[in-house]
Amino acid sequence: MIVRRTQELQSTALSARAGHEDNVILDLNTQLVDFTLDGRRLVLLSAWSGSEEVAVDGRRIAIDDDTWMLSPAGPLSVRIRSPHNVHSLTILFRPGMPEEVLGALTTPDDRMLEDGEMPTGSALPFAPHLHTHDRSVTPVLLFIRRHCEMGLEDALWYEEQLAFLLERLLINHRHRLVRARQIPVRRASTRREILRRVSLATDFIHTNYARPLMLSDMAGAAFLSRHHFLRLFKQIHEITPHEYLQRKRTSVAARLLRSSHRQVDEVVKEVGFDSRSTLFRALRRFHGLTPRECRHATETPVFMGQTTGNGGWTAGDEGGARPVLAAAH
Repeated sequence: MIVRRTQELQSTALSARAGHEDNVILDLNTQLVDFTLDGRRLVLLSAWSGSEEVAVDGRRIAIDDDTWMLSPAGPLSVRIRSPHNVHSLTILFRPGMPEEVLGALTTPDDRMLEDGEMPTGSALPFAPHLHTHDRSVTPVLLFIRRHCEMGLEDALWYEEQLAFLLERLLINHRHRLVRARQIPVRRASTRREILRRVSLATDFIHTNYARPLMLSDMAGAAFLSRHHFLRLFKQIHEITPHEYLQRKRTSVAARLLRSSHRQVDEVVKEVGFDSRSTLFRALRRFHGLTPRECRHATETPVFMGQTTGNGGWTAGDEGGARPVLAAAH
């Protein structure tokens, strides 16, 4: 089921139209919306041309053009307040579907043929944290978003695309675990806890980048000492927390310069830089552009250089051959 009007987000309207076993996609272009999800399904949230705020696990997390978020369980609230339309895409996977895809990825083909139906009791590895756009998950998200905008209502087509998206999400999680294995600790549980705490800090940075942030603020969000946080963050992200923060601010500044008529001094204040010269140096360092060049660029430079433009993937990135599947654990 596709929901495109905010009036349909009333719980009674949604429950009347969507069966308990259906996938649901909320494809909204709006300046103002509030809705709550009960948390009984795996949910993927994304937003473009602005940001939306999600309240989950007692935290408030901002999702924008640089990020998407998964929430595997627990209630969450979504809020948009913007002077212009924000394109919000929220996907609620049908109950059992994520476990089915996980089982298919982690079961050898010969045993799958012997066992028939796949077991669906495997625990999902996801946690409610932000992820930055990349060349694995983002093209599928944009492909689905484009067909929502075109008015497609084919439930079978969306079922196939969402299964493909889940495969990508699980493979993306596996890549994160591979990076985390570089942390020199013995216990896998300790490694997972480190990854969780550093993820809390990256959520904090993406949500609070416009504020004056110190290392102690970011370390506090991760419940780590400054020294341990600095070391672990660099091991996982391969850059320092300060560089991560400056890249985030630069990414947002580049979008504002290209998509609005704000003066440079306004942009400097809005994204948290302390001076024009700091913004100029960061734009040159991370994107090789001046503010003037950024304003007239055909595509907006984005966070960490993973994509091009506001969803600016080329047609060749949206599809192509499916990846060789690997185990998700």
